[in-house]
Amino acid sequence: MFCLACITPCPGSLCARCRLALRPAPEVSVGSGLIGVAGFVHEGPARRLVHALKYRAVLAAAEPLADAMAARIPASASALIPVPRATLRAFRHGVDPAAVLAAGVARRTGLPVVDAIKPRWWWRRHAGRSRDERSAVPFVPTGSFVPKNAALVDDVLTTGATARAAASALEGLPTLVLVATCASRMERGESPFGGAVTVQPFSGPTDQSTLRARTTEARRFDALGRGSVGPPL
Repeated sequence: MFCLACITPCPGSLCARCRLALRPAPEVSVGSGLIGVAGFVHEGPARRLVHALKYRAVLAAAEPLADAMAARIPASASALIPVPRATLRAFRHGVDPAAVLAAGVARRTGLPVVDAIKPRWWWRRHAGRSRDERSAVPFVPTGSFVPKNAALVDDVLTTGATARAAASALEGLPTLVLVATCASRMERGESPFGGAVTVQPFSGPTDQSTLRARTTEARRFDALGRGSVGPPL
């Protein structure tokens, strides 16, 4: 077998070096009442795993990512809502990463997957673009019932624009977005405190009330100029 991240021969899906390089990501506030929880920081082996899944349809790459996501999802989560890829892009690459990851997390947690939103045919690719260059992401609700404490599921969290668009399509009902990886330095977003502030990691089980309390505290520090993830853009 070969390592899914670096193609080095190894007995499992990831070699020891790549496993050691995986770095846990802190929870973040992405605005509009959403909390982002990621398996790993979007760098090194984690980034290569996401790219293998997203652009080469290597479904096995989703397994270690889903392991980490399942370990981080709050116990209060009631369902998983994949954030779908643009239809033409999913056809071109042969995979919808969020759907694959949601299915993987569902197998590990027993949570149901609800296809509550559907994409339009196409929108401008966001990777590598600044916040000002990104277009609005058009999602449409399917009409499926969305239970309380359902979590959005996606592959990568950067500015949070896609997650906010998905939550908006569902009238802001989801308050959590679970992703495989999160950018190590997120862009600042919504006023008054910015759309992405680091919430310090903590030990113990994650629950919604704890996340909300810690996010409120992080925003208060951010208002004083001490809690931002990076300089204003």
